[in-house]
Amino acid sequence: MELQVASFSSELGLLVVGSSNWDICMYLPHLPSPGETVPGGRLHTHLGGKGANQAVAAIRAGAQAGFITCVGDDQPGAAICTQFVDEGLREDLIVIIPDCVTGSATIFIDENGENCIGLTGGANDRLDTKVLQEFDAVIGSATWLLVQLEIPLATVDHVIRMARDYGVNVILNPAPAVPLPDHLLACVDVITPNEGELEVLSGVRVDSDLAIQRAATVLLEKGVGAIIATLGSRGAVHCYRDEATGIIRQDRIPAYSVTAVDTTAAGDVFTGVLAASLSQNASIETAMRRASAAAAISVTAIGAIPSIPSATVIEAFLDQN
Repeated sequence: MELQVASFSSELGLLVVGSSNWDICMYLPHLPSPGETVPGGRLHTHLGGKGANQAVAAIRAGAQAGFITCVGDDQPGAAICTQFVDEGLREDLIVIIPDCVTGSATIFIDENGENCIGLTGGANDRLDTKVLQEFDAVIGSATWLLVQLEIPLATVDHVIRMARDYGVNVILNPAPAVPLPDHLLACVDVITPNEGELEVLSGVRVDSDLAIQRAATVLLEKGVGAIIATLGSRGAVHCYRDEATGIIRQDRIPAYSVTAVDTTAAGDVFTGVLAASLSQNASIETAMRRASAAAAISVTAIGAIPSIPSATVIEAFLDQN
């Protein structure tokens, strides 16, 4: 279950490139239907965005991580920059876009922790290839790159190809899911979809374990190195081609049993901690167990960033479970 990792020395073990949002979260008795007003909500606002969530999860898990992102020149952008610095992320990788609002997400969460989300791209839409050119040396110095799809697809494509040219290992979290070109998938070492995202990427209806294998096979044949699919309460599965036999194999990690109050950040926490662990030379199995534990811890607390555990908390949870 080991991956081949680039062997050169690097300034950063993990570089995350992605979105930063100001999250506006409303906790409701149930999610509203079209045209319905649901009273009794509680409001929280805080830092979010898939890129930010995953970068913070990685650095709290102990990775030597950096985060390239764009924010607006507004109050939420200033608050986000301050929090990134407090987390230990490098300030020189944060790009402030003048005369632009910071990206924003409006999130409804029900009493079971399920959610629905609306996004405004804002400065995230300005993270383009010109921005990436300013960080060419940083990208080339990393050992692992982690990227998502809340920034322009052209940017994702460009940074992944840059990473490939430099010999950097690539992790793609394909969310929000869109069909991706074969040439991009062929540059990805590890992809981390949930079941719905796996279906979009592969074109295979994912409704059983056998269907997961069929969908994973489609991606493996397009050149993806490995698929680590998150299955919610059913855990996560690693799909890969056995080099000795050519057979597609599945290795499953069960989910930890906890009482969920907010699942908003679970997928991001899983991916961020998985990437952190791989950048620390952990095996796939160890990385998945750490990621599953971190995701389980995160759903027991309210909010995205506030729910992300530290490495100490993750290890203590694993010791107890």
